[in-house]
Amino acid sequence: MAQKYKPFGVDLDPQGELAEKNLPDGDIHAKIKGETVSYDTMIDELEDRANKAARGRPVNPKKYFSGWTPPNKENA
Repeated sequence: MAQKYKPFGVDLDPQGELAEKNLPDGDIHAKIKGETVSYDTMIDELEDRANKAARGRPVNPKKYFSGWTPPNKENA
């Protein structure tokens, strides 16, 4: 069964994008959207989602802006 992140009854992972696995040596492997990340990154993501929930905002993952390219302008 997948780990659910529901502190205080608030689901911080409604889309099931977060995963972690405890290893026998005590290390933790974390994944966000299937991508392996450091556990610090996982904690940062959970903190960001918890802060959004506390402010009454939807708990959505971060969306990154990849830039903007202006449309081609016709030379007059």
